[in-house]
Amino acid sequence: MTDEAAHRGKSVDPSRDVCLITGASGFIGGHLTQRLVAEGCQVRCFVRATSDTSLLDKLDVEIAVGDLSRAGSLARAAAGCRYVFHCGARVSDWGTVEEIASVNVQGTRNVLEACVAASVQRVIHFSTTDVYGYPGRASVDETYVATRFRNWYAQTKLAAEAEVRRVARAHGLDAVILRPATVYGPRSAEVVGEIARAMRAGHMLLVGGGSAVAGLCYVDNLIDAAVLALRHEAARGNAFNVTDGLQVSWKQFTDGLAAGLACPQARWSLPYWLANGIGFSLEHGYRLVRKTTRLNVPPLLSRQAVHVLGIDQDFSNRKAREMLGWEPGIDYATGLAATVAWLQDEYLKSALS
Repeated sequence: MTDEAAHRGKSVDPSRDVCLITGASGFIGGHLTQRLVAEGCQVRCFVRATSDTSLLDKLDVEIAVGDLSRAGSLARAAAGCRYVFHCGARVSDWGTVEEIASVNVQGTRNVLEACVAASVQRVIHFSTTDVYGYPGRASVDETYVATRFRNWYAQTKLAAEAEVRRVARAHGLDAVILRPATVYGPRSAEVVGEIARAMRAGHMLLVGGGSAVAGLCYVDNLIDAAVLALRHEAARGNAFNVTDGLQVSWKQFTDGLAAGLACPQARWSLPYWLANGIGFSLEHGYRLVRKTTRLNVPPLLSRQAVHVLGIDQDFSNRKAREMLGWEPGIDYATGLAATVAWLQDEYLKSALS
């Protein structure tokens, strides 16, 4: 059996509403899957052959194995589905342009074409506030348009949004775009987990003293917004920032993690201009080395990381509040405590074993 044909788990009933989730084995996709199953929805999870599906295997879901770069596997996965949540993406600050675009742009195009062919009723596309290009302004809303290039990841996510709008216009596809900011919470291995490991090892690096607004969004609050975007008639054709609206800085966030984990606070910092220059050099040098070696460890610092850590991530959530009736239901203290508990009980133990 090829990876494109493989299905396992609880078979869905196409005569009832079925939700397809791409990137279902990831941090956000996993939380979304759990929520939809808990609400009694039928869920088909689209994952790669190499994905860790240990969480999904415990749920009553159907698992479709394929790849965003393979249109055929997506067409088969979307068949019979009423709704599609496109969470799958390559979040990379050091991959080549071609590697990132093949997933974030071409992969999104393949998802949209599969949605059109399957007569999907609504698609929820997960984008990012990175599409604004890190303007560093206060309360950036959905009307803001980036005017300068920042990094290839942000560019590919911007291009993916353009694909959503193009297909929606051409085929009448009902599409909603969500732009989460810095999503944190249990199972955030690639962001919170890496920060916690760096702090425990004593080499967490802040930018500009960590004074920039982190733009935090607790993962359950994002999932609330996604469910509302699925069901709310006013959501059609709109893009929404999803952020808790907190003025918590990276220094405050990392200090909170340090207190919860009983480890030293982050003590290293670089000014923004210096960190950005180092990130640029490491990024380009790394890509050059990758062409001639099998190096598969990311550089110590990248421009994307510097932008996120060193520029205020302050985005307005007013549109989601007013149009969808969304409110961040989990407050910062509760979200931080749940995140620390996960780090203590699961992530750091497995990372150190």
